[in-house]
Amino acid sequence: MTAIPPGAQKRILLIDDDELIAGSLRSYLVMNGREVDVATDGPEAERLMNSARYDVVIFDPYLTGGVHHPPENVIECVARLQPDAALIVLTAYSSPEWAQVAADSKIAALLTKPQSVVTLNELVLNLSRAPQPAATKG
Repeated sequence: MTAIPPGAQKRILLIDDDELIAGSLRSYLVMNGREVDVATDGPEAERLMNSARYDVVIFDPYLTGGVHHPPENVIECVARLQPDAALIVLTAYSSPEWAQVAADSKIAALLTKPQSVVTLNELVLNLSRAPQPAATKG
């Protein structure tokens, strides 16, 4: 378990419609001292983002039924509702388009599934320590 420095506890919103992945990530992050809310669809994510402040938003942009939405719409919604949150894209469908979007936006990291929960936890910890977004990973 990674020790969390004092003051580095971060509230995380995890948006993923794959309940197995979301549950596993949430369990690991909570076990490592994180506070994590999970949304499995867009309306639930929006409701949570309207009701709480998050330090980190981890999201799969390709929620069921949303594969054809432009990536900019997802980022715009998160940025509008959680302007200070670090954004981590976690997707099985990475593409050159997403790499460009990540480079042009405030996405802290672009990660592909499957992703090690240890790696994800370390990234969240590093974001907790850094005032600026971390380098993009692919």
